[in-house]
Amino acid sequence: MAVRNWYFATNNNGLLNAFDQIQGAVLSAKSNTTLKPFCILDDDGADDVTLQRIKWIEDQGVTIHRHRSTMLSELVPVFGDKMKIYGGHWLRCDIPLFEHADTHVLYTDIDVIFLKDVVETAPKPKVIACGPEHNKGDYSYFNSGVMIMNVEAFARKRVALVEALKGRLSTTAPYDDQTLLNDVFRGEWDHLSDEWNWKPYWGRNDEAKILHFHGPKPANATVMQAGNQDIFGPDFKTIYNRSPEGYAYYVPVFEKYQE
Repeated sequence: MAVRNWYFATNNNGLLNAFDQIQGAVLSAKSNTTLKPFCILDDDGADDVTLQRIKWIEDQGVTIHRHRSTMLSELVPVFGDKMKIYGGHWLRCDIPLFEHADTHVLYTDIDVIFLKDVVETAPKPKVIACGPEHNKGDYSYFNSGVMIMNVEAFARKRVALVEALKGRLSTTAPYDDQTLLNDVFRGEWDHLSDEWNWKPYWGRNDEAKILHFHGPKPANATVMQAGNQDIFGPDFKTIYNRSPEGYAYYVPVFEKYQE
């Protein structure tokens, strides 16, 4: 089936500190796909810099839905100002509030680049379809950074998502929507092939459709390539060192989509 609409989500923190990633996602989608882009944006407290960056996004043909995550009513009382940083993570759960035209849509995090068009090759999941987290072909736990969503079926699950979140507020992290999604959709999610959520630390793959900088971002990898790994924590270093060659290949690809 064809999936025409692509959603990503961000907040002011993303606009200020990860705008290079937003540019990479938007410009690569524009260059390499026929997707129609939408951004769910929490721009509460926007300043001159973020307003300029919002205008850039709109100028690229992206439709912006301004919105605060419905999950924040549960999260803010527990995590307070941390949600000004991490609130964007939870916006994906509200896609059904905005999508009324198509039965299925594509969601991605902002730290992706599109390598091929995906419109005509998307699967049709019963609820969602996702790829593996760290290891190719390992479907014991999904990575929600690339997700095909059955909009109506996901909407029916939103009450369960909220109730599950209420039950884990004492143990969750302010950014960890992914574990919540894995818990709620356990046994109900379809598998995306590795090529839909390819990671640089898996090495080069000319069949990859969407590249996800899961872990070290391009700017981090550039610093590591210069020999400055010790400024990063062990998780980032371990991920990067799985395939420095993969980062050496894909960081310049990302850099083509910078303005």
